[in-house]
Formats: sequence, structure tokens, C-alpha cells
Amino acid sequence: MSSSAIVDIQCVLGAGNKYMIKEMSVVDTAETWASQHWIFKNSNSKQDNKSRKTNKWLERNYHQLSTEYGDVEYEEVGRILNSLKFDCIYVKGEQKKQLLTEYIPHVAVVNIEDLGCPRLDQICDGDVTLPRCIFHMEFNPKQCTFYKVYAIRKWLRHNS
Repeated sequence: MSSSAIVDIQCVLGAGNKYMIKEMSVVDTAETWASQHWIFKNSNSKQDNKSRKTNKWLERNYHQLSTEYGDVEYEEVGRILNSLKFDCIYVKGEQKKQLLTEYIPHVAVVNIEDLGCPRLDQICDGDVTLPRCIFHMEFNPKQCTFYKVYAIRKWLRHNS
């Protein structure tokens, strides 16, 4: 039996325009509702002027996460992704698909936009019943990966 999950990530920018995962959530598409959430520390990651400016902007205007903040070292990303035992992972967006495929080339990563999934604000439309991570409780839930995997899961269940 094949198993699938939905993964969402927020990124920060490293030196040389390299995307690095900052926050990641995963939820099983099965009835279990099993889920996990990580915020990665990118404090050891190399940054240049452009990435420092971009990350400050993202922190202030988008996800509120500084590059130093997190509960897991960034170096653990690959190990965590490879520990996920799913045959198929759904993501929203081509860049996210490419980034995850670099870490887990043996897993089918599907961009749900290819399945007709609309923009996120059209899916959740401020749905207050969807969970979010503790960090984003006081912020806009649309910036929370935990909130987004549940919004995407809800859409997927109603449209597959």
C-alpha cells in the first residue's frame, strides 16, 4: 500500500541565492492525521549582503523567523527528510518540489498545483479551525507551514 504526505516549507536565503529550509511541516494524508513540525536554525549558514537583507525582510514582513531562531540545526534537514517513510509527497509550488527532490530523489514529489490546487488564500480563506504551530499562534496563520499543510490536506481530501 502506498503512503503519502503533504509537506510545506518556508525558506531563507543563503549566499549565492541558495534556498535553505527554515520551517517545515508534514502531515499524513491517511486517517491518522500524524504530523510533525520543525523550525531550523540557520546560524551556521553562509550569508552574503543580498541574503542578509532578504532574510531580514522575510523576518519582518513574512514569517517572523530570524535565521538564528530554531529548535533543530539546519544540518539535520537531510536526515529528517530521509527518515520520512512516504512513497509520495505533495507540495505546493515548483521551487519547493525541486528543493525537496534534491534531498529525497527516491520519493515521488508532486506539485499539487499540477492537480489544480488554487492559491492558498482561496483554499483556507482564514479558516480558524485549522491548527498552526505554537510559534505562529500570534501571527498571520497563512505564514505558518503547519497551518498550510492542513489547508492543503483539506483541499486534497475534497478534490481527489
